[in-house]
Amino acid sequence: MCRVAVVTGANKGIGFYVAQQLLPTVSVVVLACRDVSKGEAAARELGSDKIRVEELDISDSESIRKFAKRQTRVDVLVNNAAMAFKAADPTPFVAQAGPTLKTNFFGTVELTEALKPVLTEDARIVNVASLTGRLAQVSPERQEQFKNVPDLGSLEDLVREFQADVEAGCHLSKGWGNSNYGFSKLAVIAYTKLLARTGFKANCCCPGFCRTDMSSHQGTRTAEEGARNAVMLALPDCDLNGAYIRDEAVAEW
Repeated sequence: MCRVAVVTGANKGIGFYVAQQLLPTVSVVVLACRDVSKGEAAARELGSDKIRVEELDISDSESIRKFAKRQTRVDVLVNNAAMAFKAADPTPFVAQAGPTLKTNFFGTVELTEALKPVLTEDARIVNVASLTGRLAQVSPERQEQFKNVPDLGSLEDLVREFQADVEAGCHLSKGWGNSNYGFSKLAVIAYTKLLARTGFKANCCCPGFCRTDMSSHQGTRTAEEGARNAVMLALPDCDLNGAYIRDEAVAEW
């Protein structure tokens, strides 16, 4: 049986090592990368004829549409691509909200929804989240909203409400957290749990504080080590669903 894995943001960092570690378990690994030349360089480094490089920018709806149209079968989807503003970035907090949410949450959702028609019956969806996506960053009332979100439209409305409140300068008084990145990952975890409740095998994970470009190569573990959580959830024998994994064990959200 030909099993196909799609890994977004796979040309470097955690995504690269997820692809590497999945190679022995599938027939094809699609390196879905914004920059095809970097994806091709990663493919050469991986050195396997199982690799296929395809262009995908999850912040661009047209790129997502074209990518999804080219796919005929997906057994594993690892939503790894994400962005984060560095701590020293001078971009104002309010201006960081839109790009962060567009890529990390809305892009992840749009890609996953676009690929649903070609997901196999036992497909695994793995969303790379973060410890910063913890529920405790928002008020108890907001926590209940996320834990009990009834459908995708309602979840997207919550995310848009957060963005509007950030832009209005009232997000703290409205019970939201004070991290655009952390909130985007909270929403990704909520989406994962929603997928699991609606017939899909979906889990998410925190890779840990890894030494990657996103962390300015600061961290307590390598990207290769961080990839293990996602790979564990992508394997056919993983029977978890709707789980949040940290350090290769189920953790509390």
